Amino acid sequence: MTQTSKEYAEALFELALQDGSTDTVSAALDDVREVMAADPTFMDLLKSPAVPREVRVSTLEQCFRGRVPEIVLAILRMLCVKGHMGELDRMITEYGLLNQEHQGIAMAHVTSAVALKEAEKERLRQGLEASFGKKVALQCSLDRTLLGGIRVEIEGKVIDGSIRNKLQQIKEVMDS
Repeated sequence: MTQTSKEYAEALFELALQDGSTDTVSAALDDVREVMAADPTFMDLLKSPAVPREVRVSTLEQCFRGRVPEIVLAILRMLCVKGHMGELDRMITEYGLLNQEHQGIAMAHVTSAVALKEAEKERLRQGLEASFGKKVALQCSLDRTLLGGIRVEIEGKVIDGSIRNKLQQIKEVMDS
C-alpha cells in the first residue's frame, strides 16, 4: 500500500462509518473495481493527463452516478482531479482491510504449491480462528516454488509450513 492510497481509504472509511454505510461502500467499491478491470482503456482514459480533467470527471460521473453511493463517487472524483487514479485499486484493497478489521475479521494470506480444496480451506480457516480468537477470511494464492505445504501470513505473523522453508532450515543447520 502507498501512503496516498491508505489516506484515501481511511478518509472514505471514516465517512462511511459516520453514516453506517461501510458494507454498502465496500460493495460499491467492488463494483467499481469490476468495471475498471473489464475495460482497462477506461482506466487509461481516467489517468491520462492528455485528456482534459473536466472530460475525465464527466466520464467518471456518467459511468457511476446512480450506480454507487455519492461518497464513493466523490472519492472517485477526487482521485481523478488530483491525478491519483493509479491509486484506486490499492485504495479499494485498503478500504476492504479497514472494513474487515472493523468487523473483527482477520485476513489470512495463504500461499500453497497446489490449489487447496474447499474442505482444506475450511479446516485451515477454523484452525486459524481458534488460534487467533476471531473470524478469519482467507486470501489464497499459488506459488509452485514452495514445492509443497503452505505459508500463512496473518496479523503480522508468518506460519511457514512449506517444504522450501523446511529444506532451507536443514541447509542452515548443515552450514553451521
